[in-house]
Amino acid sequence: MACHTKYGSATLATHRPILCLPIKICDRRPDNSARYGREAGSGNYRIMRRIVPNVSHKTVLTEKVFRWWDFPLFMALTGLSASGILYFFSYWFSHKDWNQSPFIFSILTLMVFVILLNNQGRWFLLLCMRRPRPMAVPPGLRVGVATTFVPGPEPLQMLEQTVKALVAMDYPHDTWVLDEGDDEQVKALCRRLGANHFSRKSVPHHRTESGMFQSDSKHGNYNAWFDEIGFNQYDIITAFDPDHVPDADFLSNVLGYFADPQVGYVQAAQHYYNYRASFIARGAAEESYAFYSSDQMASYSIGYPILIGCHNTHRVTALKEMGGFPAHDAEDLLLTVLYRAAGWKGVYLPQILASGLTPVDWSGYLGLQRRWARSVLDIKLRLYPKLSRNLSFKARTIGFLHGVNYLYRSLIIFSSVLLVAFMLATANTPHVFSYFGVQKLAILFAILQLCAFYRQRFYLNPRNEWGLHWRGAILQFAKWPYLLLALYEVLVSRHVPYVLTPKVSTKSRHKVLFWPHVIVATVICAAWTLGMLSGQTLHPLLHLCAATIVTGSLALIFTEHLHFPDA
Repeated sequence: MACHTKYGSATLATHRPILCLPIKICDRRPDNSARYGREAGSGNYRIMRRIVPNVSHKTVLTEKVFRWWDFPLFMALTGLSASGILYFFSYWFSHKDWNQSPFIFSILTLMVFVILLNNQGRWFLLLCMRRPRPMAVPPGLRVGVATTFVPGPEPLQMLEQTVKALVAMDYPHDTWVLDEGDDEQVKALCRRLGANHFSRKSVPHHRTESGMFQSDSKHGNYNAWFDEIGFNQYDIITAFDPDHVPDADFLSNVLGYFADPQVGYVQAAQHYYNYRASFIARGAAEESYAFYSSDQMASYSIGYPILIGCHNTHRVTALKEMGGFPAHDAEDLLLTVLYRAAGWKGVYLPQILASGLTPVDWSGYLGLQRRWARSVLDIKLRLYPKLSRNLSFKARTIGFLHGVNYLYRSLIIFSSVLLVAFMLATANTPHVFSYFGVQKLAILFAILQLCAFYRQRFYLNPRNEWGLHWRGAILQFAKWPYLLLALYEVLVSRHVPYVLTPKVSTKSRHKVLFWPHVIVATVICAAWTLGMLSGQTLHPLLHLCAATIVTGSLALIFTEHLHFPDA
């Protein structure tokens, strides 16, 4: 579908039907007749610059996370890491590998540079971290709290636990269950627990094949409720996934920030309460620790806190301007960009106020990672360049790095596998690929790991989140083929239907790791055999690398036969 916009004609095809975004810039003035960001009856968005009235109001105040006593150790570690990097590169460029093995050495150098650039970028982001100071909750807010539910794929016991906690939150509010199936058991549960029930099942114009009211989609379910009830009855709306259980003081912690009329949304941290269920669940939690602490606090400092779909809180007037939740798998990320482009501010609260479920087995985890990567890359590659034109350079940079971070580890692993296969087949290794080079690399790794331990003191729950996150590293090696597959699907505009993420073990016999990692092991073994049959001598470290990759791939395949708990 082609869109003709201020910036020209663009075709925005994705893995499934999403919104068509003509970008129209208009001032948000009192006499502006355009009330909403989404044009009536369409999925089209106007990105509006808001003119904030010059009136006296409260403002969200922030404070630096770094204290004066943090700087001496930070500067010492910065100097140590800089010395380690210079020491490593002094060895790295001391050989004449540029002349003897230019292709291999260039790829290796690029890989090392990208890894160190990402590491140092995240290190210096620590200086930017800020958090909001608490604010008193304004009296008299009309608050609606909602969660969605799909009978069948999602267990009723999970919904019951969530609804009990939603109803028990301290600030006066209404609790709603948005039931896709109009299920009698769900209705009975709502009556028993004191929640309201809503279903769009019998409303044809709220159940469309695509767009804002797409059937069997999270955004379609919410938008139907917004249209019928939410936008008309409430000042503030908080949305929860059905597996996320809030603390009783959730609302009293987040609502105060809406005293600032420029705040459009508030995002609190995410946490998994089932992270001990399996090594996959624990690894998934390990992957999230830095993002929900230092990364989000740094993003907040430049006005770019990212909405997370598990739970979020919105000012209704701001959400109306956006037309509700965007028609996209990554509606949270896209809504963040729309808010920022329209001039609404967000607040990131680095507190664990709600906990949810993470997948416990390979099928659920890899399916979720592939869907996340596909939807995020779709926004970053197709929509973000147009939507971010009004953002500051810092905000655009953070947004770009957020997309790159989804891919760079997968690209590094993929490049490493191909490079090892090439060196095995040709018996061509640069001089830096040596025992002495490994010693230099080990020293650098030890220094950077020491810096990583320092970063972990800013995690939200350092006692439980501190340590060597080896499970997360295993998950990175397991999922890289799926993230590259997601990139391919975005580039070729492949249609992939929306699938609910199972948060419990699926008991499926489908082997999601078998073929990707059998192919990896086969490629390495074939190159290994070819190199040995050529009569040339392979470096012992090359044998070690090949054995590590093959063993790791086969071990991952074996883990699919392990027993995973239900949750």
